[in-house]
Amino acid sequence: MRYPLSLVLHSARHFLVRKLRGDHKCPVLLSLEPLGGGCSQNGNPLSVEECLAALEECCAPVVAIGGREPLEYPEIAGLTRELLERGKHVFLCTNGARIRQRLHMIPPYTNFFWNVRLDGTEEAHDRRSAIRGSFVEAVGGIQAAKNAGFFVVVTSTIYPDTNVDDLARLYELLHSTHVDGYMLTPNYPSEKLCRDGSARFREKMHEQFREISGRLASYNLMTSPIYLEYLRGERELNCSAWGNPVYGPKGWSEPCSKQNVRYAKGYKELLDKAVWENYGRGLNLRCENCLGHEGYETAALLGVNPKAGDLWKLLAWQFSGNLGERRNGKW
Repeated sequence: MRYPLSLVLHSARHFLVRKLRGDHKCPVLLSLEPLGGGCSQNGNPLSVEECLAALEECCAPVVAIGGREPLEYPEIAGLTRELLERGKHVFLCTNGARIRQRLHMIPPYTNFFWNVRLDGTEEAHDRRSAIRGSFVEAVGGIQAAKNAGFFVVVTSTIYPDTNVDDLARLYELLHSTHVDGYMLTPNYPSEKLCRDGSARFREKMHEQFREISGRLASYNLMTSPIYLEYLRGERELNCSAWGNPVYGPKGWSEPCSKQNVRYAKGYKELLDKAVWENYGRGLNLRCENCLGHEGYETAALLGVNPKAGDLWKLLAWQFSGNLGERRNGKW
């Protein structure tokens, strides 16, 4: 199994119920940023009650806790427990430095994942993070989490200059620690690019993902095959950022965390007032270099721009994965 069967069935039931209700903008995942998103949101930290109220508004089956390092959030243990007790599948996105200090906050659950950011082996990762020793801390946290019985996945950001050989060495190392899965996310350039620069950026990113798909296919890649086709430049998808809403101290990011045109006070306001047709490649200059999973993997999972055989492709991909040892309930 690529993902736990319970997550797949829970999400499928959620999508079916929402579709039967006529809801054409169905949330796949809620991104909670209790401390804000670094460059995108600031302000007083969210309370646990505010986070849970946001969840009630959009009712997504999966929650990612991210933004500024969430393990620095004083109420992270309480928030995580509340989400899990509500039956949500939780990915806690962290740089890994504080995992060992926080392992005691919950027992291993089958619907909880530590999601650790690693962008290469030690030299490459420390250079990207600009923090010497961050790689060693993260790998130590991963090993501690695995020894304690947790699910652990690793997310790597892919840049135009990412060394794929180095990424392959990273995966080989992580495989020896029994990491359960690997996610890939494309870099979104902060600088403005001219038309030619944009074209070169996208082509280089397509090349990177074509090589990565071939080199790393034997690992449990948790990036959907349809989204990977998009990343390789083999198909088009329409941005569906409404399926991955982001909530932080200033409210709901409109339309997404990368643009932050404004903030909506409520999830319904976000859906109703954002002019979604104005966002996406070919529609907005700021979207031209975005390949982000927030909009495009969401589109792949929801069947936007479908092709014949997509459902079978997703099912085959899900059942051909190897997430790790079997677990029964929470320990």
